[in-house]
Amino acid sequence: MKDSARNALPPIQYADVQWRKAHEHKTTVPSPEWNYESQFVEIDGNHIHFVESGDLSGDPILFIHGAPTWSYLWRNVMPYVENRGRCISMDLLGFGKSDKPVDHEYGYFNHVEIVRKFIEKLDLKNITFVIHDWGFNYAMEYIVDHEENVKGACFSEALMLPRYPIDDTEAYGKECPGVLDMYRTMHSDMGEFIAIEQNLFVERVMQEHIYRLMTQEEMMMYRAPFFNTEERAPILQMPRDVPLDGEPADIRTSYEKYNNWLRAENKTVPTLHVFATPGAVNTPEDAEWMCNNLKNHESAWIGTGIHYIQEDNPEGYGRSLHDWMRRNNL
Repeated sequence: MKDSARNALPPIQYADVQWRKAHEHKTTVPSPEWNYESQFVEIDGNHIHFVESGDLSGDPILFIHGAPTWSYLWRNVMPYVENRGRCISMDLLGFGKSDKPVDHEYGYFNHVEIVRKFIEKLDLKNITFVIHDWGFNYAMEYIVDHEENVKGACFSEALMLPRYPIDDTEAYGKECPGVLDMYRTMHSDMGEFIAIEQNLFVERVMQEHIYRLMTQEEMMMYRAPFFNTEERAPILQMPRDVPLDGEPADIRTSYEKYNNWLRAENKTVPTLHVFATPGAVNTPEDAEWMCNNLKNHESAWIGTGIHYIQEDNPEGYGRSLHDWMRRNNL
């Protein structure tokens, strides 16, 4: 291949480790084991759960989940970068082992504030973010406002350009009718019933958006935080917060804020997008678009996966993350 043609290719990386010698390449299957000691920090009278591992004296690598997951999502990814710094995985308020006050307003900007206050409470400096799903949104508010405290950001299945915000639901409905129907349903009484009474996101959405078959041990770990129906409101609120046709306007403004930051010409913070095929929120076509339009950015393909790609291929995710951190001296 000529150099000019090679340079024209988007910087998509592939989680292919065949160059390693056989004794250096140990392929693993996802483990259900949860071998982390729980810790808690108090924020506004509520206890926020987190775990940490790796080099506790190193710079922090902060992992943030989406819905309906918790820090358990990262259990098989964190070990790959424990030699790069202090790995911290937090549970958002209302999720995992964090408190779940039933009278709390679990809105978009409430989660944004929890992330900010968590970082300030632990006095985290020089942070590398690893963020997924709605965890991406909440972290991006901090990243854009505190760029001087951010070393890098890795994200997956993120609500961002080129698909988000959804300003034209008619056009989006033709492309992704099922997703749009889901967002609209969540605003109805039926949405409240299936999300809270039937626990739809844990019992159905998760399994349908993981390519492999989850074990009962793993599913019980995801069910555990939401055994009580009165504590499931945070799951319902997240899809309700997705702006459609410009509303809610303040959340749409947040989307535009971080989208502008990601494609700014003077963006210096390196970013990595980890994606799989076929994906759900982000497709391979989206990954290529990002490589062609975002500054100081790479995308890493890790094979087959849908939405919860940490469960489909944690090894590919972890190796891609480690390689990107190594090359960017993070």
